[in-house]
Amino acid sequence: MTRVVVFGASGVQGQAQVIELVRAGHHPVAVSRSPNPSLNVDGTPVETAAADFADRAGVAKALEGAEIVFLNLPSTSFQKAETILNGAHVIAEEIKKAPSVKLTVFNTSMPVPDESQDIRAQDDRRTIRADLRAQGLDVISIQPVCYLENLLEGWALPPIRDEHTLVYCHKPSLRANWISHIDVAKIMISAMQRPELAGRNIPIGGPETVRLVELAEKLSRGWGVELKCNNQTVSDFCDSMGAAMRKRATIDVDRIISQMFKAYTWYNESPTDPFVVDMDEVLKELPLDKPLLTIEEWARIKPIPAKPAA
Repeated sequence: MTRVVVFGASGVQGQAQVIELVRAGHHPVAVSRSPNPSLNVDGTPVETAAADFADRAGVAKALEGAEIVFLNLPSTSFQKAETILNGAHVIAEEIKKAPSVKLTVFNTSMPVPDESQDIRAQDDRRTIRADLRAQGLDVISIQPVCYLENLLEGWALPPIRDEHTLVYCHKPSLRANWISHIDVAKIMISAMQRPELAGRNIPIGGPETVRLVELAEKLSRGWGVELKCNNQTVSDFCDSMGAAMRKRATIDVDRIISQMFKAYTWYNESPTDPFVVDMDEVLKELPLDKPLLTIEEWARIKPIPAKPAA
């Protein structure tokens, strides 16, 4: 049983990691600002720790006895980059002081190309990764391409739920290996057992490479509904997102939309196919006990959320 400290455990990605760690027989420590003291997985109590990312004392206490660290951080697309970068630096310094920590598995939560594309969120992930390694830490960087769960949140969910239409900012020819949080967690668990891979940056995705229309077809079978498909342009996507964001006066909408336009233009136009991963090759180095979830299998276990009551 390995003691694994999970930073960002209250987020949807961290939650999946805690669950899969318990099910794999390990001992996760779920770290968040306001942990749930009664947290359990399948009836098994989960140890929790309270710590803000900038709270050195809290971070140090959470790391006591840790063997592995799973690091999840908020995106700098929507939050102040300096706060997140500073928090990540604090965590890196405290991991360095923790003699029991053997390996850090950093979940970038997005594609991070080796060369900068002038996309701030990617550049910040690259900075964090470099900072971790500058502290002398052994780090494996796991880099998911795009999450299936994103379809059930935010702007993507309403048209699926209310109009049975998959609307996404992918051009018709764009191919992607959509992956679930469950499988990201399982791959991170596989990575933590292979410290010889420290120093590697490993893009990961799901087992199927699909265009948006094919994604809609597979989701339709899994959910038992017939989904239409709408390949939204980058400009239309940014216009609709900007209109929604301008209702919130506390964020710099123009900066965010400018960065989103760059990111989604790169996703759609890059000749490197940033959402495509040869998972057969990845799984040779990071083998799993069970196959990755297909899109249809994921849809069967993740139903479309009901519309909130008025």
